[in-house]
Amino acid sequence: MTSKHFGALVAMTVVSLSFLAAVPAADSIALKNSAAKAGEELHAIQFSAQFVGMHTLSPGRHWPAVPFGSIRPAGTSWGALEPTRDQYDWHSLDTWVAQSQAHHVQLDYVFVNTPVWASTKPTEACNGKRFGCAAPPNLDDWRAFVTALVTRYKGKISSYEMWNEPNGSGFWTGTPEQMVPLAATAYPIIKSIDPAAIVTTPVPSSSGWPMSHDAWLDKYLAAGGGKYADVVAWHGYAGRNDRPALPPEALVQQIAALRAVLAHHHVDLPIWNTEGGWGKNAQLPDPDDQAAFLVKWYLINFTDGIARAYWYQWDNLDWGTLWHESTGLTAAGKAADQVYGWLDGVTAASPCRQKGASSLWTCELKKRNVRYEVAWSASGQIPYEGIAHAVAFTPQGGERQLPGPRPVMIGSRPVLFELQESKSEKP
Repeated sequence: MTSKHFGALVAMTVVSLSFLAAVPAADSIALKNSAAKAGEELHAIQFSAQFVGMHTLSPGRHWPAVPFGSIRPAGTSWGALEPTRDQYDWHSLDTWVAQSQAHHVQLDYVFVNTPVWASTKPTEACNGKRFGCAAPPNLDDWRAFVTALVTRYKGKISSYEMWNEPNGSGFWTGTPEQMVPLAATAYPIIKSIDPAAIVTTPVPSSSGWPMSHDAWLDKYLAAGGGKYADVVAWHGYAGRNDRPALPPEALVQQIAALRAVLAHHHVDLPIWNTEGGWGKNAQLPDPDDQAAFLVKWYLINFTDGIARAYWYQWDNLDWGTLWHESTGLTAAGKAADQVYGWLDGVTAASPCRQKGASSLWTCELKKRNVRYEVAWSASGQIPYEGIAHAVAFTPQGGERQLPGPRPVMIGSRPVLFELQESKSEKP
């Protein structure tokens, strides 16, 4: 991936934050094996605006016009903020902070790009045809930057990601073990200055190379990195960006692999997906396919207990585009608005899973005493067999409808079915 890329938090532990739909690692087997079948027990999971995260290239000009609660900045790397030792240029990050506060969303800062003057390998090539930015930094310089950053933005930046995509050679050429001293240095500094701030692990990408996201995290946790995080984070993309996008259902395997690593190391922390989508638009060029992908991507993240999911990228013309300056919302942008409405108010859910050997995928949602089932087909069209239990349905990209005499056909676009209230759920 490229590097272009509610109110204030009160002091509390991460595991008690009401917006974290966390699922302990010990529950990963239950999640992996659940089949989202009729009558399955739902697990408690509280939706909040912070679950829906966004990226935009220009916070001043292109603020996303769909509902969301968390944002991750671009153009604010260490190298950009401190181009020369002890000489800071805060104007870009000041803009992000001002815009996030004005729009009442939480800002998630990401550490990345060692300045060449602070690099232990200043002549080593790195991302963007630069030098030194992927090598481990000198710890004294790192300590000074983290201290200056957190001191300036105490109470304004809600969370800090320890490093962007360290399993990508353009962002980090050190080992997972070499990342641990950076976290061990930064974590106590951040917590001493801003105890309410959340700190994530370094954030490997599912499309990273030469090491997979779960393999990188396994090595990092084995080296002791889990002690320096409140949240585990990764980037959930649809495969490498030099080939067609994988189906969004593959995200289930990414999450299962991540949870298996956490269980192995007895790490029980919330999980964030801080960057993801179908990737480059060329990987998934059809606008209708893009819209359906986005809805499934958010649904799978949410129902699998991922606490936040940040889409990449609102106004990027090449990556996951949701909005064009000349034409406005894309089909996927409209889908982002719709899926927020589907999730808003949810208090329980079952994970999105394939139903038996068919191509049908379903997941259940509950708002108060009303149950909903979302269904789609991963291949072709099939009739929805549960229509007799539905009082209404809403296709992705469409309006709420009442069932008629004809069967409702399910294709690649998810459909939200409002189910009849069962006797046990009536007040």
